[in-house]
Amino acid sequence: MSISGDRFRSALVSRRGRSDDTLYARAKPEKVELTESYSVVQEISKSPSMRLDSDNTGRIEAKIPYDGHTYFTRQAADDVERGVARLPGTGERRAVIGHLVLKDHEKTDLRNAMRRYNQAGVIPLAVPVTSASGRLSLTADRQTCVIGHDYQPDAPQIYPIELDIDLLDPDNLPLDFRDADTLAKLSADSTAYFIEKLRQEASFSSELLLVIVVRTSLPVNEGCRRLTPTVKRVSVDWPTITSLRTTQLDRTNWSAARENQQLRRVPVRFNPVEARLEWENVPVRQPYDHGADDGVGVRIYHSEVMMLHIGHPGELFNQEKLNVTAEVEVPGYLLSGLEARLFDATGGTQDRQPKLTTRLRIRTDLYPEDVFAKRTFSPYQQFVFDDVVPDEMRITDIITVLRNAKFAISGPWPDPANKSGSQTPKWLVRARRSQGPEDLDLLVAVEGKRNVVDREQIMAGSMVKISGNKESGQLKISVLGMLPRDHRELTREMNALQQALRDRFRFQQTSRR
Repeated sequence: MSISGDRFRSALVSRRGRSDDTLYARAKPEKVELTESYSVVQEISKSPSMRLDSDNTGRIEAKIPYDGHTYFTRQAADDVERGVARLPGTGERRAVIGHLVLKDHEKTDLRNAMRRYNQAGVIPLAVPVTSASGRLSLTADRQTCVIGHDYQPDAPQIYPIELDIDLLDPDNLPLDFRDADTLAKLSADSTAYFIEKLRQEASFSSELLLVIVVRTSLPVNEGCRRLTPTVKRVSVDWPTITSLRTTQLDRTNWSAARENQQLRRVPVRFNPVEARLEWENVPVRQPYDHGADDGVGVRIYHSEVMMLHIGHPGELFNQEKLNVTAEVEVPGYLLSGLEARLFDATGGTQDRQPKLTTRLRIRTDLYPEDVFAKRTFSPYQQFVFDDVVPDEMRITDIITVLRNAKFAISGPWPDPANKSGSQTPKWLVRARRSQGPEDLDLLVAVEGKRNVVDREQIMAGSMVKISGNKESGQLKISVLGMLPRDHRELTREMNALQQALRDRFRFQQTSRR
C-alpha cells in the first residue's frame, strides 16, 4: 500500500487539529469485507458464444457489535461520552471508529463514495452513537451496526470464468492415441500392457458421460500473492427425477499420467425443487499458462475433471437444452485490482485487515444434439487369422494394405519381449489419413502365437506316406478407429481393411502349402 500508517495518522491529526467537530471512538469492527461478483453467460452449440452479464457488483461491508468488550469497548464508549460533552447537540450523532484506505480503485465507481488522499481514497467507518430519541446502548451487547457501501466495478477485459463441457456416448473411447511419440514410448515400455489396456478401454458401456472442467482466468499485478480459487458449486438441469444409484460423479486430476490417475467418487445430490443435480467444493490445480503463480499477467486455473456417469441417459437425448452453472470463489483477491487497508480512529493499522473475495458465476446453455453431432467415434474390431506364421513379413503385409488405402504409417513398434524365436510376438502400428476436414486414425495391434503342427502327406504316384511337422501359428489383429462426426465412413474403412487382409493372408496359410 502506497500510503503508510504514519502518513495517514499525520494527515488525520492535522485535519482534527484545524476544526474537526467529528466524534471519534477507539472501537474496531468485528469484520470488514470487500466482495466483487461477476457473471458470464455461455452457449455451447454449433454457434458457440460467450458474453459478460451486466450485473457485476461490488460491496464493502463492516460489522461492529456494541458489545462493550472486544469491539466497541468501554474505552470507546468513554470516548463518545467525552466527545458528546465537548460538542453537545441533538439528533442522530455518529462516531468515526476507523478509516478504510483504498488503492487502485480506478476500475470502480468508488470515487463517488470516498475522499481522495494522494493516490488513495478514504472511506470513514462511522457508527451511530446517539439517536433522535437519546443515547444508544453502546455496551449492552444487544445491537450490531452494519455499514455497507455498494459500488460498480468495470467489466473485466477477459472472461474470468469458462466451462469446457463434453458429452461422451458409448461409441467414444477416452484413450487418445493420436500422439505418435507418446504411443511409441508406451509401446517401448510394454506393448503387451498397452494392447491389454486398449482391449479393456474398448469394452462397451451403455452409460452417457458428461465431462466438465471449470477454467478460471485471473489477471494479476506484480506482488500478487498465491491465489487459491475453489469451485464452490456446480449444478446441472435434470429433466426428470432420477435414481442416484445409476448417476455417479467421479473427479480426477487430468494433468496426471493416465495410468496413475485415481478416480475419486464424490457425493452428488438431486434438488427436486429446482430439478437439478448439484455437487460442491471442487479443487483447482495451479496455473500453467500465461505466467507462474507468483508472476505478472493472467493466471489460468483448471478445476479437476468432473465426470458425471449417467446410467439411464434416455431422457437427455430428447432435451433441446441443458443448463449447467458453476460458482467459483477466489479469497484474498479482487478482480478489479482494488486493494484495501484498515486503520483505526487514531491512524494506527488494525490487526484484522479487510477480507477480499471475488465470486464468479457462469451459466452455460448446452445443446446436446449439437455436441453429439461433432463427437468422435471410436469403434473397435478384432480379426483372427489361423494357420498364419507371425513374423516381420506379415507386418509388412499389413503396412502394405494400409498404404494402398492411402494411409500414412507410424511404426511398427515391436514389443521389447519380441526376442528371436519368441512364441508370442506383438506389434503396434498407427495409420492416419485425411478424411475431408478431419483425420481418420487407425491403431492396429498385432498379437502372434507360434506353434508347430504335425503333417502327413502321401506322395502322388508312389503312394508313399511322409510324416513330419511344419511351423504354423495365429495372428490376432485388433483395430481401434477414431473419426469425428462420421461413423459410417470409419466402419466402412475398418471392414475394407479386414477384407483386404483376409485376401492377402489366404495365400500365407500353412494348410494351403
